[in-house]
Amino acid sequence: MTRKGTVTRGFAATRGLSGAAGLILPAAVLLLVAGAGLALGSVPLSPAALVASLRAGPLLEGGDASRALERIILFQIRIPRVCAAAGAGASLGLAGLLMQTVFRNPLAGPGVLGVSAGAGLGVALVVLAGAGAHFAAPTVAAAALGSALVISLMMVVHRMVGQPVVVLVLGLLFGYAASALTAVLMAASPAQGLEQYIHWSFGSFALPPGWQPPALLAAALLTTVVLTVLAAPIDVLLLGSAYAESSGVHAHRLQGLLLLCAGLLTALVTALTGPISFLGVAVPHLARGHLRTSSHRLLLPGVALWGASVAVLADLVSRLPGSDRILPLNAVLSVVGVPVVLLTILRPSRDGGGPGVEL
Repeated sequence: MTRKGTVTRGFAATRGLSGAAGLILPAAVLLLVAGAGLALGSVPLSPAALVASLRAGPLLEGGDASRALERIILFQIRIPRVCAAAGAGASLGLAGLLMQTVFRNPLAGPGVLGVSAGAGLGVALVVLAGAGAHFAAPTVAAAALGSALVISLMMVVHRMVGQPVVVLVLGLLFGYAASALTAVLMAASPAQGLEQYIHWSFGSFALPPGWQPPALLAAALLTTVVLTVLAAPIDVLLLGSAYAESSGVHAHRLQGLLLLCAGLLTALVTALTGPISFLGVAVPHLARGHLRTSSHRLLLPGVALWGASVAVLADLVSRLPGSDRILPLNAVLSVVGVPVVLLTILRPSRDGGGPGVEL
C-alpha cells in the first residue's frame, strides 16, 4: 500500500465516531477524574461537602468561616493541583503528538529533543550548588533557561540541516550530554542539594509558590486552538516533506513551528513540575486508538483531553486517597505508559494509520 493511501485512509477513518462527537468521552472522563481529584485525598470530602465548599467559594478574610477546613483544602491545595495536572498532561500530550507528526515516528516524545535533560541540568546547577531551594524561583528559572538553551540549539540545527531525523538524533545526543553533566554534578554535590534534586526529579503537580496553575492550562488551550487552525497542512506532513512542498505547504517552516511549540510546552511543564515521563509518548496513541483517525482537527483536542485526564488520574493515584503517603508520580505514569508503548511496538498496524505506521 502506498504511503499516500495509508495516511489518507487514516484521515477518513472515524469508524463509529461522527467527528467532534468522539471528543465527548474524553471530556466526560476528564470531568469524572477531576471531580474525584477534588473529593479524594488524605482528608476525603463528601459530595455534599464538596458542593457546599464550591458554592461558598474561597475562604477570604472577614468572610463566612463555615466549612473553613474543607474550603482551605479545596481552594488552596486540590483545585490548583488538579488544574496543574490537567494543564501539564494536555501540554505534554500535545508536544508528543507534534513530535510524532514531525518525525513520523510513533515512539517520539518530548524527552527525545533533550529538553527535559536541559531543564534537569539547569536545576542541577542551582540546587546541587546550594544556590536555590527546591521549587524556589531560582530553580524554576534555571530549569526554564536550560530548556530554552536546548530548544535554541534544536532550532539552529533544524534551520541548518532541515532534516527531522538529524534533529532527532542530535536532540538525543544533547540530552545524553546534559544528563552526563548532571550526573557529574550529583557526584560532587552535598547531601542536602542531592536530596532536593532527587525530589524534583520524581515530578509533582504541586506547583511552586507564586506560580498559577492556569498558566499551564492557558498554554495547552492556546496551542490547541492555534494548531487546529493549521490542521490541514499538518496532516499533509504525514505524507512526507516532498509531497507537502508539492502541495504548496512550506514543510520546513511548519516543522520548525511544530518543534518550537513542542519544545516550549515541554520546557514550561518540566520547569514547573519536574521531568514527567511517558505522557508525551503514550497519550497520542491513546487518542488515536479512541478516535481512530489521523486528522489533527480531531487529534489535537482529543490528545489535550486525554492527556489532562491521564495526568489527573495519575496524580490522584499517586496521592493514595485515605493515606498520608505519596507515591512518586513518574512511577505511577510508568505503570500506565509502558504497556501503551509496548503495544505500539508489537502491534503498530492498530495505530489508526498514524505516524510510524506503514511508512
